[in-house]
Amino acid sequence: MRRFVALLSGDNVQLGLGELNALLDVLGGSLATERTHERLPEFTADLRAARDAAWRSAFVKESVLKLFEVGLEEFGRPFDPLVEDLPRPAGPIAVRALKLEEVPLGRTEVERWVAANLLERWRGLKVDLENPREVIRVFVTSRCAVGGLLVGVRDNEGIARRSPVNRPFRLPSTLKPKEARVVVNLARVPRGGTVFDPFAGSGAILLEASALGYEALGTEVKGWIARGARRNLKALGLGERSDVIAADARHLPLRRAPDGVATDPPYGKSTTVVGGRRSELVDEVIGELLDAMERGRRAVVVYPAGSDMPGILTSGRVVERYSYKVHSSLVRTVNVLVA
Repeated sequence: MRRFVALLSGDNVQLGLGELNALLDVLGGSLATERTHERLPEFTADLRAARDAAWRSAFVKESVLKLFEVGLEEFGRPFDPLVEDLPRPAGPIAVRALKLEEVPLGRTEVERWVAANLLERWRGLKVDLENPREVIRVFVTSRCAVGGLLVGVRDNEGIARRSPVNRPFRLPSTLKPKEARVVVNLARVPRGGTVFDPFAGSGAILLEASALGYEALGTEVKGWIARGARRNLKALGLGERSDVIAADARHLPLRRAPDGVATDPPYGKSTTVVGGRRSELVDEVIGELLDAMERGRRAVVVYPAGSDMPGILTSGRVVERYSYKVHSSLVRTVNVLVA
């Protein structure tokens, strides 16, 4: 197990920290209590888990094998990076710095300082800013420079490919891929497990679950929407281990309980709920699923903040809650419940 630094997205640090913790529960690893900046949590894991944590994440942008943490008062002086048990890079390196706070040092100055210390230990190694074999990341705060070997990055290309504009079927207010992905990750489903969405809509959550290697199953009460969701899954090459059934979520056609639930129930002025209030529907469906799943499994429910909050989302079964602003009149809550 090694020590790593994660770079969180700046738009919702708490949600990113919760997602990283959930990913480490699944992949193997643990968060450290210390961090040099709110966007730089540290964790211990093996190399594969650290790489996968970034790639699978929505709000973790990078994973970096920690090699140094140096106070800025030491700028310009030699320091000893922790490279003794690290294999020497097979090719040239590039040092790339990111300033997270305003400091009286230029980014290039920091990069040259770090590169000089690394090349002192890795004698004969070259720097190639255009085509490096390895990248050394440096994060600069008001107090220190911390960083190391870049080992994992978020799957930005895949996330962009599943954007709503690239789907043949769309509904208003659907979750964006990044929002859907964090919901799936917070469910803490083991690798290869089953993610179930009882309110599948156009399939945004199922797209991300399938892209992460899960069996992704959902129900949608309206047949034309269920057909549209299946079109999206097929069009994006994710239909092999996923399906959406036209069915009422209150009468679930499941042969066995899923390994986790991730869902964004319908809401908005154009939404219709058959046979009762929306909050009552969520209470009934999520309660039934939690009772059916193995103890300790999670259900993650996205729901708009407001007075119509279902009772189950204010109960003791909620173990985590996050929120984020969509626009001036909509704040979504992300609620993690445990079976």
